Amino acid sequence: MPIFQVQPEWLLGNTPQVVNGSVSNGVQGNLDTVTIMSTIAKNRSRHPLLRELALRILESANVASQNYVDEALAIGRFVQKKVRYVRDIRGVETLIDPLTLIDQLRRGQAQGDCDDMSLLIASLLLAIGHQPYFRIVKYRPEVHGFSHIYVVDYDRNHGGKRTRVVLDAIMKRNPIGYEVPHSSGREIKV
Repeated sequence: MPIFQVQPEWLLGNTPQVVNGSVSNGVQGNLDTVTIMSTIAKNRSRHPLLRELALRILESANVASQNYVDEALAIGRFVQKKVRYVRDIRGVETLIDPLTLIDQLRRGQAQGDCDDMSLLIASLLLAIGHQPYFRIVKYRPEVHGFSHIYVVDYDRNHGGKRTRVVLDAIMKRNPIGYEVPHSSGREIKV
């Protein structure tokens, strides 16, 4: 399956850049895509703009210090509210760089699909010390390959118990934390 990554045009002198490639079909292609996403998330989480945005989100949501569960929820809610869901081109997997999405957010035009929103959420979480997981799921067991991806974060508040936080930003009608029932899934550490 063709795959391409949209690079941040504003960092490249307003010249859009696309990195073309391909991944296998089916489950192996899903796993290859998650590997690419993990690499991007780790690299982008070190960029000062990602940390600055994450900190602004926490401040705007009035998240108390060391309330790590609410940090994750605040980031998920922000992406859920601010990024419009738009499907990829049929038959082409597109990954939008988190820095490109931040530029689009600044202009009020952010849009992407489940992997783009998950990539942004994971990058923001990494930028503030969380260890997110990408969760790939399938809704029908007879389908070869996974059909959806979102972020799961396991964290605990100071002195509290470990909590599983689901961050599926495409679920616009449900509160962040809601998980659609599925036939199977797999979590992969970012």
